[in-house]
Amino acid sequence: RHEEMEGIRVFRHFSCWGMFGIKGLRPLGTLVYMITLALYLIIHRREYDLIHVHQALYPAFVSALVGKSLLTKPIIVKSASSGATSDIILLESFPLGHLQLRYLVKKMDCLVSVNHVSVKEYSDIGVPESKIVWIPNGVMLRPEVKRVSDLMKHVVTITRLSREKGVDVLLEAWAQLTNCYGYQDLSLTIVGDGPLREQSFKLSQELTVGESVTFLGMIEDISHCLEKGDLFVLPSRSEGMSNALLEAMSYGLPCIATKVGGNSELLKGDGEIEKGGYLLGENGVLVNPEDPEGLAKAIVCMIQNPEMRKRLAQKGQKFVAEHFGIDIIAERYIQLYKRVLESRA
Repeated sequence: RHEEMEGIRVFRHFSCWGMFGIKGLRPLGTLVYMITLALYLIIHRREYDLIHVHQALYPAFVSALVGKSLLTKPIIVKSASSGATSDIILLESFPLGHLQLRYLVKKMDCLVSVNHVSVKEYSDIGVPESKIVWIPNGVMLRPEVKRVSDLMKHVVTITRLSREKGVDVLLEAWAQLTNCYGYQDLSLTIVGDGPLREQSFKLSQELTVGESVTFLGMIEDISHCLEKGDLFVLPSRSEGMSNALLEAMSYGLPCIATKVGGNSELLKGDGEIEKGGYLLGENGVLVNPEDPEGLAKAIVCMIQNPEMRKRLAQKGQKFVAEHFGIDIIAERYIQLYKRVLESRA
């Protein structure tokens, strides 16, 4: 379907998920999507100069097979994640995925990596360094500076409710905060939806923290949640470059995140973290994934050190403004497009 977003005409290709989303029929839906995508690229070949694919999965393979090999269009692939949920691992889990990945590595003109972990992952499977470009995600910047309160009352996380995002770990840490450390007057707001929403809600009840935890579901405007929050927590098991963490930092919130993917690059923390511990970075606090004890201790540290919270919040906001503003990232993509097209001329 066609729509207009901020003055830009957008065409959304029919995914067939509504027809084939039932378990057992999904492989057929994938096949139909790949065929219709190939036909679209062929039929509309005179309407575009370059193909930019988000995620190195089967749409990228189709784009390489049809767009690059048949139509000689340059192709840029953006890797969405790293670690346990990297595009490499996901694609290799598909039927003939290892062959698709090998073909994609050979044919793509450029691989955009959002963090330095995935740069190494793609180098390890044979992508030449000359083809890999590091361009992180970008975020709209806020002109005003948030004032960090001396009292910390409201903790917020914005995430998809799926296993890799680690909400269960956050809830276990929250139970330690209220039951072991005695912080009964805190509130946790979880923004987002996903397959584990009901399971996460049940876990909050089982851990007897349900009264202090609010599940807001998916909301369009997250600004109110970030403005109300005193601390942002990202408990992911794996990440690429978290837009939620970037948003929270741009709002001037002090942040705690797991040491996965691009989180270390944003919070600027380097070094090993002992189990049950945490690491103080330049722009925030890092903890190990799958470590509710360490996460609880990191939150306690933030509660007890308001001056540290203010310093981390200010440094984080400044860091994002200087390096991750959407205008900065957009310009880097424009220059990349020009370079790729010029090399094909």
